[in-house]
Order: sequence, then C-alpha cells, then structure tokens
Amino acid sequence: MPSTLGIPPSLCPRLVAVVLLLGAASSCGGSSSKANNSQTTANAPTSSAASSSVVSSAVQTTPATTTAPKPKDFVSDKYKFAVTMTDAWAEVDATIDWDGQHISGPGSPQMANIDDFNTDRTLMGASAAVPPGTPLADWQAAMVRGTPGECPAPTSVETTTLGGEPALIWSVKCSDGIDATHIAALHGGKGWVFYMGSAAANDDAEDQKIFDQARQSFRFTA
Repeated sequence: MPSTLGIPPSLCPRLVAVVLLLGAASSCGGSSSKANNSQTTANAPTSSAASSSVVSSAVQTTPATTTAPKPKDFVSDKYKFAVTMTDAWAEVDATIDWDGQHISGPGSPQMANIDDFNTDRTLMGASAAVPPGTPLADWQAAMVRGTPGECPAPTSVETTTLGGEPALIWSVKCSDGIDATHIAALHGGKGWVFYMGSAAANDDAEDQKIFDQARQSFRFTA
C-alpha cells in the first residue's frame, strides 16, 4: 500500500536507518562537547586560587627591613667629657659630685652613666681634684682601693691612653656577677676614672672590643 506521505514503501526502511544514525551522531557530539567543556572548566584556575598564589608570592619575596645602629655622641656636662657610641645606648649624667675615693656601680648619681640595657653593659666616668704632682700610679692605686669589696685586686695593669693622656688600664671579675674594666688618668689637675661594668654572661672579647671603642672615642671637653 502506498505511504500516506507519498514515499514509496520500498524506501521507508532506508529513511528510518538514516534518521537513527543522525540522532546517534547528534547525541555523541553533545556528550563530547560537554566533556570538553567540563575538562576545560576543571583545568582552569579559579580567580580566588590565582589571587592567593599572587599574595603568597608577594609575602615570601618581600625582604625584611632592619635599621643599623647609628653613631651617637654622649656628653657629660657634669664632668666635661664625651664619648661616641651608638643610638642603642642611653645616657644619664651625674647629678652630684664624686668624692674621688669610691668607685660606684651602675646607676650611681655620682657617675655619668651610659647604658646599653639590651646587653647589660654600662660605661661610667667621673673626675675629682687631686694634689698637684700626683703620680699616675698613685692615682691608679687609689682607684683599686676604692673598688667595691666584691671585686678582687687586679693581677695586672697595662699602659694605655685616655683622651690623649697617659693612662693605666686593668680588668677584674667581681663576685656580684659584674666584669669590670677600669682606666685611671690625670688631666687638668684632676684624677679621672672611666670604666665599664658588664654582666658576667657577656662575651669577654666583645666586652673588650666595646670598651676599646669607647676609650678611643673618649675626649675631654674642657
């Protein structure tokens, strides 16, 4: 019997096959496209992840900034001397006259104090009138006698200079946990003492280096 669409019956099986093939091709193409889109989406980094990567990189590559200590002059108006250390140190000048006999510890109001509180080191200095013609060795011996009882007598004394004047230097380790280095000098009719107290835990070589720097920068201002 003839087809109602005017298609000969003999062609109907062929048309059905073509329609089925076209439908299958369309379905495969759609699946492939979705798979490709899904793969592309999975492979693409999210904007949040990219931003985190940039921030992390910036944090890791930013160099730390440090400020090196700067030289600073410390001047004792009371005793008319100055030394150059760094701005890590702080000064408290003497407020009362030194008796010229007893060497006081850190913080004494008789001494000009220059402190590095971070390392427990203190530079101290003072002067007092002495009789004319006083030998340097006698003045140094008087300073040893005036040292606190916690500190033993020095085993050796060496020659050096302080502010261009001849001087004597010695070091002791005191039983109160302080290592001390002293200098005795004469200048302008006065006997001078300049010394550093340092916590016993500090390195001896570093103590010597710091005190040498202070001694070399020391100058009389009157």
